[in-house]
Amino acid sequence: MKKKFLSKIFLIFLLIIIFAYLCFSDNGLIDFIKNPSRLNLNWLLLGFLCQIANIIIDATLTHKFLSNINPKISFKNALICGLIGQFYCAVTPSASGGQPMQIYAMSQRNIKAGITTSALVQKFLIYQISLVIYFATIIILKTDYISSLNPAVHLILIVGFLIQVLCMVVLIIFSLNKSSTEKIINVFYKLLNKLKFIKNSEEKIQKIQHHVNLFHQSNSYLLKSKKFVLEVFMLTFIQLTFIFLIPYCVYKSFSLPNHPIIDLISAQTFVTMASSFFPIPGASGAAEGASSIFLSPYFGETTIKSAIVVCRIINYYFTIIATAPFAKLTKQAKKNPSL
Repeated sequence: MKKKFLSKIFLIFLLIIIFAYLCFSDNGLIDFIKNPSRLNLNWLLLGFLCQIANIIIDATLTHKFLSNINPKISFKNALICGLIGQFYCAVTPSASGGQPMQIYAMSQRNIKAGITTSALVQKFLIYQISLVIYFATIIILKTDYISSLNPAVHLILIVGFLIQVLCMVVLIIFSLNKSSTEKIINVFYKLLNKLKFIKNSEEKIQKIQHHVNLFHQSNSYLLKSKKFVLEVFMLTFIQLTFIFLIPYCVYKSFSLPNHPIIDLISAQTFVTMASSFFPIPGASGAAEGASSIFLSPYFGETTIKSAIVVCRIINYYFTIIATAPFAKLTKQAKKNPSL
């Protein structure tokens, strides 16, 4: 408990330091807003609308995957599940808390854990494949730009890309190979039993085995419909585009000289690939550092700090504020399963 408390204090301290530096240092946000005539509020509003679209599409995808397995699942429950996931992804390291909290919330609404797990793994797998394809496409389109980067930056991008590919491969194996899934779970539970972390391990393994069977049974529904797969891929690509459009909206809101939209989308794609594997909530610190590397050529030294703050407000802090009320529903659901 003490270790967790200290880590939270450290994270809060880190966020305050980063935010204060970007706001109050020379050419920071405070200096920028002293001249408000430079700010185009319409483009800034469009940036927020891009993030809202991201949140709505994410909830829509959650509903599509859940209802594809069980048509009786309402859009309301799926929407709540999606918003809960958005909040806990934002506040936990490497977005690791999103799916477990979604599974818990849906189980409290009498939706079996195996069904929710299958839907969320499918959704995450489609997201990973889409992200890898998106990144590979950007690399092909922006080869000259990448070749001009520092070799150390190349290494960061390669590591980020390989981690995304590894996640994708593991998820594919986990989703399609039932025996591999069973072996992993058995090894995991035997280890926990030896370490005395759980009691009645055999009983728990049987319960998990039931959910694994349900999980693989549910996965079969995904492979049956090519139309469904195409729909969710298209929606995910649109979702990623909205996410990657935010820096362009901020760029236009700063009334800066025109750069092609593909340049800013590419830069944000590189930011995501370079920072997403850092095990800190919201990739704090890593996201700002990556933004300073990839967005600086477009924003310039005088506005990059302000741009990073505004982008983070839109794509991170706004998400936490907008979805935080729904996080409470994970606790309320048990009292009111009909939600």
